[in-house]
Amino acid sequence: MSADPYAELGAFLTAYEAQRLAAVLQSGGTIGQALKEVHAARRTEVKRLLTAAKIGAEQRDNSVAVLRAIAGARAVRTAITPVWTMPGVEATTGRLTSEAQRIIDDARMSIVCSSFNFTPHSGMWTALKNAAARPGLSVTVYLDAHAGSPAAVAAQLPKASVLRTLTPPGALQPLVSHAKFIIVDRAIVLLTSANFSYSAENTNIELGLLVHDTSLATSIEALMRSKHGILYEKVI
Repeated sequence: MSADPYAELGAFLTAYEAQRLAAVLQSGGTIGQALKEVHAARRTEVKRLLTAAKIGAEQRDNSVAVLRAIAGARAVRTAITPVWTMPGVEATTGRLTSEAQRIIDDARMSIVCSSFNFTPHSGMWTALKNAAARPGLSVTVYLDAHAGSPAAVAAQLPKASVLRTLTPPGALQPLVSHAKFIIVDRAIVLLTSANFSYSAENTNIELGLLVHDTSLATSIEALMRSKHGILYEKVI
């Protein structure tokens, strides 16, 4: 156990988890009720850390204050960094491939991403498969029905949720999904012009923005989720 249980708790909780735990406790809920706000795969460890830090209904006011402090410290907002792809060593401010890999490797709770095209030569091909295999981490991928090879992606990512654009009633072709982004832990958004392909990640001239903003991340996720069955269908 860490010599500082508060530091250990703060390092483990995401901003979203700390915020939800605080909200339940503040409303008069028990620690058991609060833990239902945490993903089942992370619940046992969070309970252990809360107990070690003496966070619970017995010290409600102090517990809420600590959890809110953790949420505030973890929820870095509106920090924006340009992320480039250029041939050779021309890009001097960020690299798309390394930044995408870094935020995926750092994910604790969820990864939601969208691309027009997704090829086996992309660095994302292996990165997302490894991420989806990690306990407690959910991975959702949105793809264009034609360009994104959704069936091949679903086969590569059997533990992920893969969705493709559907064909609206009366239309002859599926909708085109050109949105390209990666969202990690409802807090970090990488918006990019690049597809998930080798050329886009290594040789093209592409520009992305790495945005730390919890409101932006959660709003994009919520909007995409609301379009299940309307714009997107799950690949079986």
